[in-house]
Amino acid sequence: MSASDQLRVNASAWQRGDHVAEYANRRLLPVEVVLLVRYRDVLSRRTLEVGCGAGRILGYVAQLGGEAHGIDISPAMVEHCRTRYPAAHTQVGDLANIAGSAEGPFDAVLALDNVLDVFDDAERRRVLADLRGLLAPDGLLIFSSHNLAYVDRGAPGAGDEKAPAGRGRARHLLSEVASRPPSNVARAVARIPGRRRNRKRLGPLQRRGDGYAIINDSAHDYALLHYYIGRDDQARQLRETGYELVECLDADGRLVGRGEPNPDPWLHYVARSAIE
Repeated sequence: MSASDQLRVNASAWQRGDHVAEYANRRLLPVEVVLLVRYRDVLSRRTLEVGCGAGRILGYVAQLGGEAHGIDISPAMVEHCRTRYPAAHTQVGDLANIAGSAEGPFDAVLALDNVLDVFDDAERRRVLADLRGLLAPDGLLIFSSHNLAYVDRGAPGAGDEKAPAGRGRARHLLSEVASRPPSNVARAVARIPGRRRNRKRLGPLQRRGDGYAIINDSAHDYALLHYYIGRDDQARQLRETGYELVECLDADGRLVGRGEPNPDPWLHYVARSAIE
């Protein structure tokens, strides 16, 4: 699998689906509340959110009173943002071509909801470097990423690399359905054939690299390929792409230090351009 294969799979899933209803909410994770409060001053200046979706985060940033910009690959998402959050400047844009989609400098760039994880390792590093070029000299990159430690502890739905195939796979998916509220069971059962097709198509494309993995996880019924990386390898990757790590936080907003095990599904990072 090439980097372009992964990006094509993910971009196709996002562009063809109408996910507005699923993402049109204002719910925040505890860590997102921490970040909005802790970095309110910088977020009140000129901020860009890449992959802004339906404006779940962008709406709050716009309320801080600064110049809030957002781009998303989905025209439906952008249209919703323009209607729901008119104070923000939103437009259709491609994170893979960020230089052609946004004009810096920005005091903060947000890449939340694990949007960087749609890329393979080489493309991810290129995009990180491109985002650094959009930052003001004292600007911050705030992003989240799938945590490889979550997969390594054998968490369900995170690729299910050891889950059975064929009829065993069907039993595995049915067991997931059985754990859901009764009102959702019928809808979930109807989605099982599509989930099985997606796993058959994309499951073989999973692979491990140096400090990262490409995983066909359960997001959007196994229709995506996501990049997973651990805290220390992410810190190393940031150094290699011209950043220094300011802090890493878990889902509750607690600091995750170097070498500390943390099995949360994703981690949040704050970084700035390294001083040359």
